[in-house]
Amino acid sequence: GAAGGGAPAEAEAETEEVQLESLVLEMNFSSRTSSLDVQRGLEDNVEKRTNLMLGPSPGKRLVVFIDDVNMPRVDTYGTQQPIAFLKLLVQNAGWYDRKDLQWKQLKDIQYIAAMAPPGGGRNSLDPRFVSLFSVFNITFPSVDSLETIYTQILTHHLSPFPEAVQDMAPKITHMTLELYHLIAEKLPATPAKFHYIFNLRDLSRVYEGLCRSTPDRFPTRAHVARLWRNECLRVFFDRLVDDKDRELVSDKIAELVAEHFTADTEAILKDPILFGDFKDYHAAEERLRLYEDLGDHTAVRALTTEILDDYNSPLKKMDLVMFEMALEHLVRILRIISVNRGNALLVGVGGSGKQSLTKLAAFTVGFKLFEIALCRGYAEEHFREDLKRLYQIAGVQNEPVVFLFTDSQVSQESFLELINNMLTSGMVPALYLEEEKEGLMGGVVEEVVALGLAPTKDNKWGYFVSRCRNNLHVVLSMSPSGDTLRTRCRSFPGLVNCTVIDWFTKWPREALEAVAQRFLREETLPDELRGPIKEHMVQVHIEANQQSHLYEQQLRRHNYVTPKNYLDYLTNYRRLLARRRLAVDEMASRL
Repeated sequence: GAAGGGAPAEAEAETEEVQLESLVLEMNFSSRTSSLDVQRGLEDNVEKRTNLMLGPSPGKRLVVFIDDVNMPRVDTYGTQQPIAFLKLLVQNAGWYDRKDLQWKQLKDIQYIAAMAPPGGGRNSLDPRFVSLFSVFNITFPSVDSLETIYTQILTHHLSPFPEAVQDMAPKITHMTLELYHLIAEKLPATPAKFHYIFNLRDLSRVYEGLCRSTPDRFPTRAHVARLWRNECLRVFFDRLVDDKDRELVSDKIAELVAEHFTADTEAILKDPILFGDFKDYHAAEERLRLYEDLGDHTAVRALTTEILDDYNSPLKKMDLVMFEMALEHLVRILRIISVNRGNALLVGVGGSGKQSLTKLAAFTVGFKLFEIALCRGYAEEHFREDLKRLYQIAGVQNEPVVFLFTDSQVSQESFLELINNMLTSGMVPALYLEEEKEGLMGGVVEEVVALGLAPTKDNKWGYFVSRCRNNLHVVLSMSPSGDTLRTRCRSFPGLVNCTVIDWFTKWPREALEAVAQRFLREETLPDELRGPIKEHMVQVHIEANQQSHLYEQQLRRHNYVTPKNYLDYLTNYRRLLARRRLAVDEMASRL
């Protein structure tokens, strides 16, 4: 079935029914998955029964669920190595040991696979491999089914709210589906807009945001409708790359609001629209983290300025100019990482503020920040060791952590294979040896027993992975320059499917002026020249942007004018000013 059609959820539901006698292993394929990766993943979950026989724990059977099974790339000879390996495994119930080439039999293992139709980086499967399975086509749910599902979810959540608000569930669901179908039809994925992939995951994210509402913060129909608009903008609007597409979505939302909430249209459509759960940042007691409307830019800027001062004390770590666009992106990142399993893909050219805002967001919600440090010869084995330290924080110490990973840290493409697994299943296959696993599982025995589960090896490991997944928030910081990001998103579907995308656009004039003013604040300049100098700097950057656009249209060649260039321009001006003043002073002293 199509991506986001619910195949993994269906498989998980079916395997849960036979959980007592079965163990479930989830595997996610990408374009870089090799046959060795598959074998490692399986070896990690089976035991030695005899010298040449492997299998799950005695009395159990292992159900292996493989998602995106048709993602592995086709090699020179027209085969997909993981598929060829799986064909051998399913057909003959065994494999050859890679060291001594002995045949090893595997017992009590069953296989479930899921795939999207070929195209967009996905390949056709070998018919001989497909013939080993019973094949089912999962069609996209009908409009009636979707309305029933999401209306019931929202009706249940709104049950403690006033009666006028409770009646909104069918109307909001109808509006959401109408907006979704328009976007899916009018905004298809293209080579330039490779991330325009809209499916049930996006609908579920909208409803996840709606379900964060509380009766005291959203007492009226207008409040809830405004929250609906915010969630639709965050899920659908924030990933759009050009003004035409943004206008299409915002106009449709305005049309739906005017049609269904005529009396409150002005209040619902009022800008800016900023929702978050950090308004009680300075609360003396434990923070409630209630999701609510934060007000206008002035109110949010006052709050974030205090947070930034706390972040920079006692040592100054970051000098940020909190202009309006920066505030909006900060609130978006906070919204993503403040929910369980919330992961973000931030896309913008260098100097947009992606990393700085992520660090400030992590500090605001009280999460630890984890980054890797590249060095000479940094390879996959070093990356795996760093990931073990990350899982130590999220799983053993049971602390929420933000893992910030940038495109400059991708020294090997295999890193993204591990990131893809973290996003899709929550754990990197074969990361730990068996002895290391025992130590990790020993720390969760009490929690497993408290849940009423038997403290078996599989229950303990499953609980540990679930805890890691809930505490871990992956934030990917990528640049849209060139074809690299598009190729990576096609090769590793989890980068788009399992993240909320926030596309950083060019800095507006207001942002450029605010940054220039901050840079020139410490310089001694005549008052009558300070304003014109600032205006000149802003105009130079805007002109460079416009000429680069013209250059691309005429010669089909890209010249990226980034915020980083602008900051370098300001820094060079200050450096040159200081140098020229020093030279003039020296000449004056000689005279």
